[in-house]
Parts: sequence; structure tokens; C-alpha cells
Amino acid sequence: MTDAPDRDIASRPDGTPHRPPGLLRRVFLGPAGLRAGWSFALFVGLLFLAQAVIGLVWDRLLEPPPEVPWDPLWITLGDAATLVAALFGIAVMGRLERRSFSEYGLVFRRLFGRRFWEGTLWGLAVVAGIVLPLWAVGGYSVEAINLHGATLVTQALLWGLAFLAVGVAEEALFRSYALYTLARGMGFWPAAGLLSALFGVLHYVLKPGETWIDGASTGLLALLLCLAVRRTGDIGLAAGFHAAFNFTALFLFGGANSGNAGQPIPGRLLDASFNGPQWLTGGPMGLEASVFVFLVLAVAFPLFHHLHPTARFRPRSRSLG
Repeated sequence: MTDAPDRDIASRPDGTPHRPPGLLRRVFLGPAGLRAGWSFALFVGLLFLAQAVIGLVWDRLLEPPPEVPWDPLWITLGDAATLVAALFGIAVMGRLERRSFSEYGLVFRRLFGRRFWEGTLWGLAVVAGIVLPLWAVGGYSVEAINLHGATLVTQALLWGLAFLAVGVAEEALFRSYALYTLARGMGFWPAAGLLSALFGVLHYVLKPGETWIDGASTGLLALLLCLAVRRTGDIGLAAGFHAAFNFTALFLFGGANSGNAGQPIPGRLLDASFNGPQWLTGGPMGLEASVFVFLVLAVAFPLFHHLHPTARFRPRSRSLG
């Protein structure tokens, strides 16, 4: 029996085989081409490039104020720009790797389908699971209803669109190509743990006054969304969860957010009062910084595992040739 031909060997003009340098090949290339770590690094570089170009256009066309306000229009525009940068990076890498958007968990025809709406119910339930025990121990109370009639509808639509943009953009950024590629190199759960830790650390570092509870809970919420992608096969449910979590916590229940200087958002439905220590209520960090989030997640993980037992997102390497 003869050995199978090596598809990775090129030939010199005289017909003799020519192999790439061994060390260079081992560093940059694996059985499936460019190694996952280098693919991820290239993706990050493309993100920075796209963000730089979008930033120039943003400053020229929109002329934003020195400190962009927490306003639904500005949030929608900002996260739409983040989504464009993410899609650019994914499109370029998909072309290089001969993979489709759907293989990275971006199934556009299903993005706002049944799984998305299931995700909105999960997001609402998780926030309600934080608020209800907080209310039961006297840490949360409603002072007034701020919105009525047409104003209520308008603000709900505007903030719904803003948080939808946040949800889709961050899921495409963290739990599409990035998750697929790192999982291809190190396995799904190590990749999910790494990206979720990074998600938590970025929230802890970039948002002023963050506590370790908020950083840890954000990382665990990100891990729950990785589980959602793993079991559903795409980011639809995760995007619905992400959008509904923010909408429910900030618009419906009137929670604070450190990105808004620790204040509730303007145009919220409920004017709420939070009473008690910061570790209990979340304080200016928001409801995700309440210790009750850990109790809710302790229920959410096994429940989601039970309802969605089959893995459908399976990053895989592809042989050359």
C-alpha cells in the first residue's frame, strides 16, 4: 500500500517537492489551515480596523457631543456601528476560511424567530427572579409610574430598539465567530469560559465604579448565553435574552446602570426606590450586581440544560485540500 499524496506539498518547476519550512508551518498552520489562535487574532485586528474607519465617519457625519448621552437613539447608532464592525470581520474571515455566516451561529433567517422570543422570556424571567426576592425583603419598591399613553409607547419602542441593537451587536461580537474559532482550537467549554471571563472583565474595567459581584455575574450571564448558543445552534435565543434582560431591568423595573453614571435611564416606565446595602440591591451598578443574581443563575443553568439537552453548535476543523 502506498502513502496517500500530501495535498499540502507544492512542486518546484523541475517537479521536485517543496515543503514549507517546518517551524513556520507548525507555528501558523495546522491540519485545517491557519490555526484558531491566529484566526482569532486576525479577526480582532479586522474589528479594530473597522472600528477606526467607522469612528472617522461617525465623527465627521454625526458630530457627537464630547460625552455622548444615554439616549436610545445614540445607543442604537453606537451598537449598530459595533454590529457593522463585527459583521465585517466575520465576513472577511468567512471568506478566508470558506465558511458561511450560519456556520458561525449567525442564521439571519432565524435571528428573530421562535428562539429569539423564547430568549426574551428567559431575559424577563431572570430579571424578575432578581427583583421579586429583593422586593420581598424590602429592598425594592415602586414610587411612581412615569409614562402613560403615547409617551409610554414611544419610549418603549425607542428603548426596545436600543437594547435590541445592544443584544444583537454583543452576541455577534462575542458569541459568533469568536466563540466558534476559539472552540475550534481549544474545545467549546474552555473557549466559552475564556470569552465569558473576558466579557466580565471588560464590564468590570470599562464601566466606572464596578464591583466584583457585577463582574462575576456578568461573566456568568455570558456563560449562560454560551450555553444557549451551544444548545440552540445560533445566537437568536442569546440575542433575545440579552435585549430583554436590559429592557426589563432598565426600562420596566427602573434599575440603575453604571454606564449612565449610576442613574436610571431617562424615559423609564417605573420610578423605583432601592433600599439596603449595595451588595443586596446592586446600587448604582444595576440589578445584575445584586447577590440575588447568583441564586437565579443557580436555577437557570440546570433548567436550560434540561429544556435544551442537545448540543447543536459544533465548531469543527476542516481539512485542507
